[in-house]
Amino acid sequence: MKKADNRKTKYWDLIAEDVAKRYEFGEPLAEQYRSVHLNLIARWADVKSSRRILKTDLFAEALDPSRAFLWDVLKINSSVVGFDISADITYKAKIRALQYVPDSCAEYMSCDVRHLPFADDSFDLIISDSTLDHFQDKDEIATALAELSRILKPGGTLVITMDNKANLTEPLFRLWIFLGLSYFFIGKTYSIGELREALAGVGLSVTDTTAIIHNPRFFARRIIALLHRGNPTRFNRCLRKALFALDGLEKTRTKYLTAQFIAARAVKPPQ
Repeated sequence: MKKADNRKTKYWDLIAEDVAKRYEFGEPLAEQYRSVHLNLIARWADVKSSRRILKTDLFAEALDPSRAFLWDVLKINSSVVGFDISADITYKAKIRALQYVPDSCAEYMSCDVRHLPFADDSFDLIISDSTLDHFQDKDEIATALAELSRILKPGGTLVITMDNKANLTEPLFRLWIFLGLSYFFIGKTYSIGELREALAGVGLSVTDTTAIIHNPRFFARRIIALLHRGNPTRFNRCLRKALFALDGLEKTRTKYLTAQFIAARAVKPPQ
């Protein structure tokens, strides 16, 4: 078993230290992220009956707990393993978990999604939210998908989301990244067709796809911060209603043009 890339580990450790001082997702947007992912998981997976669940990436759990949906999953089923490449992020997430779900018996560990320290066929359910879109090339994404497929039990379910490069604001989003304005590294991603093909390539059967979180990507946070200076309480109520209405775009034919993330449900065929 190969070890995690030490450079990436150290990078995300430093990000955890730096971002913790200045990163803020914003309450309404955090609620949207959390509720949309919980709805998606409820539609596509059986959390309660899963004997063992894997959650990839603990960034939100460590640094923006209002955005984290893991607490809600743990209240249904605590047989969860959460991991992150950063030991610092993993530790912070574990401490946060004790605050939100103190009686949980979940496990937390630091490892690389491309080289997972789990046996074949270990998990009934894997939830991977925006984890595989932080690599420099698509070969690394394919390697990570192969690992997730390897540790998924036959008959098990993978729920995965990634950045949506078909979003109308994608060119501006990539320019923003190129100018170094992002809090952290954001890498390559797949189109929904590429994701389907890649999942099939690692032996998984795709049963559902969709596009989620319908707001103008990084613009939303800046617009909200500007408007929030007036009456925050009243504004938040209006904003929640607006975000809820925007999420209705998931039901339209143009959903891939307005969503921040693509999502897929894939099942490992029984042996």
